[in-house]
Amino acid sequence: MKNWKKLTLGAATMGAAVLVLAGCSSGGKDSSGGSSGSSARAIHTYVTAPIQTLDNSLLTDTYSGEVVGNVNSGLMRIDKDGKAQPELAEKVEKSKDGLTYTFTLRDGLKWSNGDAITAKDFVYSWQRAVDPATASEYAYIMTPLKNADEINSGDNKDVKSLGVEAKDDKTLVVTLKAPTPYFESLTAMPVYLPLNQKFVEKQGKQFGTSAEKTLYSGPFKFTDEKNWNGSNNTFSIYKNKDYWDAKNVKSDEVQFQVIQDVQTAFNSYKQDKIDLASIGEPSLYKINKNDKNRQEIPEATTAYLEFNQSGKGATSPEAQKALANKSIRQALLLATNRKAYVDQLVPAYAVATGLTPAGMSKTPDGEDFAKYAAQDYSYDAAKAKELWNAGLKELGLSSLTLEFLTDDSTGAKDAATFFKQSWEKDLPGLTLNLKTVPFKQRLNDSSNGNFDIVNTLWGGDYSDPSTFLDLFTTGNPQNKGQFSNAAYDKAIDAAHGADVQDPEKLYADYKAAEAALFDEASIDPIYFRTTPYLVNPKYKGTIFNATGLDRDFKYAYIAK
Repeated sequence: MKNWKKLTLGAATMGAAVLVLAGCSSGGKDSSGGSSGSSARAIHTYVTAPIQTLDNSLLTDTYSGEVVGNVNSGLMRIDKDGKAQPELAEKVEKSKDGLTYTFTLRDGLKWSNGDAITAKDFVYSWQRAVDPATASEYAYIMTPLKNADEINSGDNKDVKSLGVEAKDDKTLVVTLKAPTPYFESLTAMPVYLPLNQKFVEKQGKQFGTSAEKTLYSGPFKFTDEKNWNGSNNTFSIYKNKDYWDAKNVKSDEVQFQVIQDVQTAFNSYKQDKIDLASIGEPSLYKINKNDKNRQEIPEATTAYLEFNQSGKGATSPEAQKALANKSIRQALLLATNRKAYVDQLVPAYAVATGLTPAGMSKTPDGEDFAKYAAQDYSYDAAKAKELWNAGLKELGLSSLTLEFLTDDSTGAKDAATFFKQSWEKDLPGLTLNLKTVPFKQRLNDSSNGNFDIVNTLWGGDYSDPSTFLDLFTTGNPQNKGQFSNAAYDKAIDAAHGADVQDPEKLYADYKAAEAALFDEASIDPIYFRTTPYLVNPKYKGTIFNATGLDRDFKYAYIAK
């Protein structure tokens, strides 16, 4: 997540890459396909940055989304095969024209405070998400709903005109503006989760800021013990006995730690303090790549740089003009030695050839979309210098100072140092100042445009190229550099409209969008991420999704 406007309607659905830590104990099969054993102890895991909120309308980061996705449930849940299956909904009926979905909720659904979960909770949540006053960055994921965009853009549409209605406590009717084959999968995402209106309005702006200010509908919940208070870096979620499918939740507790340093996480794993640890750091990967407990955790994640092209928030007038200059941006792309970066810093990853990562989706002909749409993001120091000097001349400058914004984690700081050393070497007259800040501040600075160049990444939310390619339309909240690329907008508009029902034309539009990003040097893709982990052999049942909820702990357990 994952930081996010428009969603392509009607694209052919693609299966997400999913990995399940296999079960090994004896017994019958549960609904996940794993064994029916239960945990010998709590699962011990970690996240690499503090979670920011439990408000599903407002969260934008992977770590918050992971916790929210395990303590709450939606209409559907993604199974071990990447398919949407009924969750709080017992059944789904779709009209022949694909525009109307009728969800029937299960009997006896409860919030963690004992209130009944009803269809009205979904109506309230979805209306809240698209309400401009909420300022949800994920409101665009609701684009398939009738009137969602009009409401969210402030076009004087009442939130009650949104295409969702509670016919009664158990029946939710959803009206779309165009057929969207993967809509059921979208309803598993955080922004589509239900909310208890009475509770949310009682908490006001404090809703979701701590465990005590939140209600739960999922396999797990927070309790008074080891709660998340809004800032602590150690907390636990516990089996929710009021959850409709509690009998299949195998662990009583999942313990979280915030561990930002890769080596610290690895040491904790070796000391049996956590049950898995990334070995994506070069030295760890080289030493441990043949370990029998190594597993590749699938991802649909691309790391890239964004250039502040709006001028607002730039560190100087010179920086403002420079990053709006195409020659300067092209020079930065050509001076980006992606292979050296990957070899030195992230050898387990792959060099990026565009925005959309490899292995996430396929064209109608079965070709990996990333290969089909690959652009020539090659390293060329001589050409970079030529364009750099041309850009400086156009701007009337002989030198230029830019600021590079990144997180304060070890890996992020190493990446910033790489760019400083390599760019200053290849681009005469460049001084690249590094600004390292906590994860939360980086998100805030990025959203507010307070940067020259920012180092970021995006994890796909569903298995279609649009989960990446919809990010950078003009005015999109996720377009942090605030550029406007006419050819890109044209391609995405065609994918949204005229070509939405024609898979071949649709994917040609997606490819044109990738080409437009490259031609204008709008962003600088660096690598596609697939993370190798060492995993405790007794740790079973977690579903790792390449898109959406990264880790689903519903069926996870530690074997006895």
